[in-house]
Amino acid sequence: MKRILLIRFGSLGDVVLTTPVIRALRKTFPDAYIGMLVGDRYADIVSADPRLDEVIPFCREKKSPKEMQRIISLLKKKEFDIIIDLQRKFRSSLLAYLSGADTRIGKGIFSSIKIPDKENKHSVDRNLELLKPLGITEAERNPEIFLSDDDKEFADNYFKAKNLSSKHIVIGFFPGAAWLPRCWSTEKFAAIGDLAAEKYNAGIIIFGGPSESNIVDSVGKNMKNTAVLMKDKVKIRQLGAMIQKCQLFISNDTGPMHISVAVDTPTIGLFGPGNYIKFQPIGSKHIIVRHDLPCSPCKQFTNKCKDNICMKLITVDEVWGKANQMLSVIERSKYD
Repeated sequence: MKRILLIRFGSLGDVVLTTPVIRALRKTFPDAYIGMLVGDRYADIVSADPRLDEVIPFCREKKSPKEMQRIISLLKKKEFDIIIDLQRKFRSSLLAYLSGADTRIGKGIFSSIKIPDKENKHSVDRNLELLKPLGITEAERNPEIFLSDDDKEFADNYFKAKNLSSKHIVIGFFPGAAWLPRCWSTEKFAAIGDLAAEKYNAGIIIFGGPSESNIVDSVGKNMKNTAVLMKDKVKIRQLGAMIQKCQLFISNDTGPMHISVAVDTPTIGLFGPGNYIKFQPIGSKHIIVRHDLPCSPCKQFTNKCKDNICMKLITVDEVWGKANQMLSVIERSKYD
């Protein structure tokens, strides 16, 4: 029986985009033992995935010899035959090498099978390319995460407590992002919320973690209609369960956008400086809104851009036009 390990430390969206690899491996090797080494902050994404035999959390932030030694010792004991380095960094390549696995697929210096990674293509396709040495040349591309009954019960209870369960249509917003230039105007998010509330009597839930509370508050304050401000710290799969209960999710280019796609909620992704070729939502249910500019995508993950024109050019009218089309279809389907 083959023993296979996947390595992907983070971040949130990147881990979600590895799930097609998990699916393809399990389909091709139904009797294999498949584990995944993942950053402890993001382990919750895959911890309920029935296609994995084991999830090994790694404290990525420590960067300490002690943590590295702990993982190396653990991987040696596990005796993996094949390691697929989806992280493609020096540290992940080194861990794969020191584990003792004979077959190490990646692009790092210590990989036994090196796969070039220069072409600008979707992250899912880049990940699936690492499976070609194992004879896997075709695979489903859509990301997928699994939610437990407890996750779904949490979402049900939250929606009931906030009176969202009584709404025919609930729209989720994610107005934050780890990189500030990716954020669309909070006033424009608020305008979309009001348009949806007035035309469809939609419930609006604005998501954000504790560090994004100011952004969430700003959207809520700029709305004429009342919105639910979801600023509580929750587990990633609990967030996924709440997003799954929404009929539409409008998000900046950030991790929760990928969660929305993975739980099959129709999604509008707002792209500016981020690489839309690598990270746009996959599937006919989802669309992106962006403007083609010479400087976009931006290669600098900094806040140096003075005008952030790529996000400012996205108007309320064009986002509402897309949202209105999707909501009209959703509303008709509810009464068919």
